[in-house]
Formats: sequence, C-alpha cells, structure tokens
Amino acid sequence: MVVARRALPLLAVPFLSGRPASALPAEYRFRVVREGSQIGSHRVVFAQAGNEVTARTEVDIAVRLAGITVFRLTHRFSETWAGDRLRLATSRYDRNGRATEMEARAEGDAVLVRGPEGAQRLPATAAPLTWWDPGRFNRPLFDNSTGKPLRVQWARAPLPGGGARWTATGDTESEGMYAADGTWLGWRTKGEDGSTVIYERA
Repeated sequence: MVVARRALPLLAVPFLSGRPASALPAEYRFRVVREGSQIGSHRVVFAQAGNEVTARTEVDIAVRLAGITVFRLTHRFSETWAGDRLRLATSRYDRNGRATEMEARAEGDAVLVRGPEGAQRLPATAAPLTWWDPGRFNRPLFDNSTGKPLRVQWARAPLPGGGARWTATGDTESEGMYAADGTWLGWRTKGEDGSTVIYERA
C-alpha cells in the first residue's frame, strides 16, 4: 500500500479566508487513518511575526504488515504569507528513504519554484495546495512537494451548520471538510492501492 502522492494537505492564511490572524488556531492535529486503522499523523502549527503568518506542516506515515514497515512517508513543509501573497515555501519530502526538496519564493510579479520538476515561473497569485484554506482554491495551485503546477477542478457542497465540502478532481482526487468559519475539519482521498485514507481531528 502506498498513500496518494498528494496526501499532504494543510485554515490557511487568514488573509485569504477572511479570518483575522488572531482567529487562527495554534495548531491542527489529525490522525491519518487507512481502512479503519491509524497509520500516521498530520500536524500544522501557525506562528505570526508582524504582518507575516507562517504555517509549518509535519506529516508522518508508516504502514506495517505483520510488524514490518512496508511503507514510510515524512513531509516537512513550511509556508510564509504576507497578506494574501505567498512569500516563501519550502518542502522536504521523504518517501521510503528517497528524499526530494522544493522551494518557492516570491520574486517581483512571479513565484519562482525550484524542485524535482525543475524550475517553474508561476503567477504572483500562485499558492501551494495544502488544504487548510478553502479560500485559496480559486488560485493557480502547485504541488506542495514538487512545485509542479496543478490542474484541478473544484465542486462545493453544503454541510450542516453552514460548513462546506470541497471536492477536487484532476491532478488530485480528494475532498476537504470545513466549518462555516473556514476551520478545517477533515480530509479524504484514495491511496494508490485504492484504499480510503482519511484525516480525523486528534
């Protein structure tokens, strides 16, 4: 079993979703569950310095069969925003011991990306797909581990209490659940073996 390549989500920057920085949680914690069994964790920690907000994400997944680890994934991702613009994003993604790194940095009227997909020049409005801010889904998005531009189509469905479920198709097949105020509640995708992988609040 291997987890979907983009099972690395992340209420994103308050300026994007309309929430003041003071309304952000100190962190998000999720259990990563596959077919009813926990296989890892996902944590997002927020920090503010002046007009900038930084979100640091830690994903740790290990799948074991008969006591033997058959799949391991770790992802360390950081993104810093000033207002509604991405300033810097860095990633270190390790899949079964094979590590790749990516950096995206604002430069003039663009976001310049360097990573395993090569150099990319993206629009100034580009954002990493990290899921914790539904307000960014109408932006040009790039993969938060490779920097590759993504082609994604979105569908929104209401949830009880004024929340919403956002479903993505295209380069990623996943869905995120959000409260009425934009709080990230959960996430779901398919593993590469067809198994269901979900995020549960911890």
